[in-house]
Amino acid sequence: MAGFFTLVPGDGPRRWRLAIDPWLTVGPPETSFMFGGVGLGATVEAAERTTGRAVVWASAQYLAYAPRDTEVEFHVVPMVEGHYTSQAQVMAEGRDGQVLRAGLSLGARPDAPRVQFVKPARVPRPEDCPRMPLRWGYAPDDMYSRLDVRIAKGWDAAVEEAGHLVFWIRPAGAAADAAIDRPMLAIMADFVPASIGNALSDGTADFGANSLDNGIRFLQIVPTGWVQCEIRVHGAADGFGHGEMLLFAEDGTLMATASQSVILRGLMHPRDPRGR
Repeated sequence: MAGFFTLVPGDGPRRWRLAIDPWLTVGPPETSFMFGGVGLGATVEAAERTTGRAVVWASAQYLAYAPRDTEVEFHVVPMVEGHYTSQAQVMAEGRDGQVLRAGLSLGARPDAPRVQFVKPARVPRPEDCPRMPLRWGYAPDDMYSRLDVRIAKGWDAAVEEAGHLVFWIRPAGAAADAAIDRPMLAIMADFVPASIGNALSDGTADFGANSLDNGIRFLQIVPTGWVQCEIRVHGAADGFGHGEMLLFAEDGTLMATASQSVILRGLMHPRDPRGR
């Protein structure tokens, strides 16, 4: 995926390496780590390059952090190879051990129906929407320096309207030419935790939320400049939160659906009305 990350062959068959460059990380500069969506995106690309088939479904379980300026190796293990469908597992290891495990299905069946039953939200165009404010610790060269995120609905909403958010997102900065493909959509899908944290805001700070997992299902991928992400936060209990996302192209094509569970860490940083 030129312009965002570079996956290179690893040491051995079906192995791929990813350098955790600054723009692949989030968190305070002194402790920044690989964004979970980057891990899932690299998992998707590694499986596709190994099998030669497109990912239909992928679900990752996050096990540990991969610090900035380290390296992660993705090992693809094919499980089933059918005429049209493959099943695989991916294990990713970093400097201190396993970072994530994932299961995937890949393939395409000829002459299958193609239909869409849901429509995108009716919201303002991205150029008419404000940028997402960042109210947590971040480095100026981290992942947010290469993504343009515009809030269309629901951010900082009143309690009775919280939990239903819509935003537009696209690669930006040095990554402006990055393709919006399956790996890129996997990165975008990992904005569910930030949405859950904002929905649980007490009006002075957002809740800190770290991904436990990330599951994504792909439909039809079409050329688009922006992606509209519609998030519904389902709820929170016992220190965990759950939500889902629909990812649409600008022309209304549903390209993917995603869902996540998160660990709730507590209220984070005071709100900064200046945003980023």
